[in-house]
Amino acid sequence: MDALRGVAAIAVAVHHLARIYKFPASPFSPSISVDLFFILSGFVMARTYEDRLRHDMTTLRFIGLRYRRLFLPLAVGSTIGLALVAANSGLAAHLVAAYALILCFLPVVGRPAFPLNVPAWSLFVEIVCNILHGAILSKISNMQLLVVAVAAALVFIPSFTMGLSLWSPAFTSVLWLIPRELTCYLVGIWIFRTYGDAPLGSRPILAVCAFALALGLASINAPLEMLALVCCPFIVRASLGMPRMRWAIWAGAISYPLYATHVPVLQAARAMGLQPLFGVMLAAAVAILIAAAFETRRGGTKPRGAHQIST
Repeated sequence: MDALRGVAAIAVAVHHLARIYKFPASPFSPSISVDLFFILSGFVMARTYEDRLRHDMTTLRFIGLRYRRLFLPLAVGSTIGLALVAANSGLAAHLVAAYALILCFLPVVGRPAFPLNVPAWSLFVEIVCNILHGAILSKISNMQLLVVAVAAALVFIPSFTMGLSLWSPAFTSVLWLIPRELTCYLVGIWIFRTYGDAPLGSRPILAVCAFALALGLASINAPLEMLALVCCPFIVRASLGMPRMRWAIWAGAISYPLYATHVPVLQAARAMGLQPLFGVMLAAAVAILIAAAFETRRGGTKPRGAHQIST
């Protein structure tokens, strides 16, 4: 899963690099990357916390742990975003309010919902999924979980076909994306409950290749995007057999710091007149430093896959 997480984060970063530096559109879909993050998140949260949520862990404690795990990269990225916007237009009251909200994983009710750090929308949705997981989903059976997943999909699919669940920074768009990502999160929970860590097949490297192909197909049109999304649960299961290679572990470790900081870092790099290559190097350096800070805080010497998150 670490390798998939790293590929997904890079695909999102390349998409935003192209937009920020006004390059041709990236051939890799950021939407499928986010979908994969949520499938992985549901899987990892079920594996790590579900038994405790059924017995001795409260929902509030669970959300506190998630907040602690997700906070630092989001805070770093959003602080860079605040400094950049304030340098351009001054430190207005609405920016301070947006900054306070984003540190609580909450959106601005308007457009954009997360003006200081656009990818933070998915962290808001992640926390929504986590709250539902702690309060309800961890307490219900697998069959009931499937019913909830189907219900979420029945909201998501029509909204997608009608063009309501658009990938845009608007608050209403974020709300329409909740059913999509909740469906993915629920599928991740179901995969772990049903199969545990048992892999699908015996060639996990093909899962990474298949995911890269899915990212490309999803960028072509909407039907292929849906096909790629349907393939993602199988790709996740197939990846479970991959050995814990050091490069994959580090790819997983820097994936979330990269995801949560790359947009404001790249925007700042462009504002400073840095060439794209230097912007990429700066974004990578920030992500690596944050990953190292996590390891220092845990007292470890290398990333541990069980602690990685998916958004």
